[in-house]
Amino acid sequence: MDLNIAARAARWSAGRWKTAVGAWLAFCVVAVALGAVAGTKMLKQADTAAGETKTAEQILRHAGFESQAGESVLVQSRTQTLDDAAFRSTVADVVRTVTGLPNVQRVRSPLVAANAGQVSQDKRSVLVQFEIAGDQEKADKKVQPILDAVDRVQGRHTPFTVAEFGFASATHELNNTLSKDFQRAEYSSLPVTLVILLIAFGALVAAGLPVLLAFSGVLATIGLAAGASHIVAAGDATKSVILLIGMAVGVDYSLFYLRREREERE
Repeated sequence: MDLNIAARAARWSAGRWKTAVGAWLAFCVVAVALGAVAGTKMLKQADTAAGETKTAEQILRHAGFESQAGESVLVQSRTQTLDDAAFRSTVADVVRTVTGLPNVQRVRSPLVAANAGQVSQDKRSVLVQFEIAGDQEKADKKVQPILDAVDRVQGRHTPFTVAEFGFASATHELNNTLSKDFQRAEYSSLPVTLVILLIAFGALVAAGLPVLLAFSGVLATIGLAAGASHIVAAGDATKSVILLIGMAVGVDYSLFYLRREREERE
C-alpha cells in the first residue's frame, strides 16, 4: 500500500514512540531557547495606526525626524495654589527629582514664566513636562525608575496629588496588563481543559496527553514566532492568539485521533 507522508510519519512514530517523543521534546526546548535569545520584535506605533493617521506616522518615521516619548507629572491640590510656598516646594521637588534621573531630558518647569501654559487657571493644578531620551518605541522599558521616583515624591508630599502619565507610562502599563492577562489565560486554560477531558475520558493519562501535547506545541510556536517577528513584526495579541488556537487545535486533533483509534479497534 502506498502511504502518504502523514501515514508514513504516523507509522514510524508508532513503531518508535520513545524516539518520536524525545525528538518532539528536544524540538520544543530548542524552539523556546531560540525564541528567548532572539527576542520578539513588536509592531511600531506607526504600523498599528489606520487611515491618514498611519500615513502621517509613516511619513514622519521615514523622514528621520526624532520623536521622544513625552511624559507629564501632575501636581495638584484642592486647597492650595501655586502661590503658596508648600505647593511651590512640591513642584520644585518634582523638577529636581526627574532632572537628576537618567534617560530624562528637556524638563520644563511650571515655575518658569515661559511655561505658564502648564498652570491651570485656578493655579491648583500644574504639569511638570519632560521627555524620555532615545527611541520612542523603547521608552516604556526606561520609564519604571521614573515612575518609582515620582511615587517617592508623592510619599514626601502627601497633602498633594503627584502622578505621572504619558506615552511611555501608558505603554508600560498596557504591556504589563497584557502580560498578566496572558499568564492568567495560561493558568486557567490548562486546568479547565484538563478537567473537561478528565470528565470525558474518565482517565488521567488519556486526559493529560492531549493537554500536554497542545501546550508543548504552544510553547514551541511562541519560540518560533519570536524568531519570525524579526521578519514580520508581532502584534500585542500574538501570544494570546497562539495560546487560544494552539490549545483548541491541539486538543481537538488529539480527540479526533482517539475517536478514530476507538473506531478502528471496534
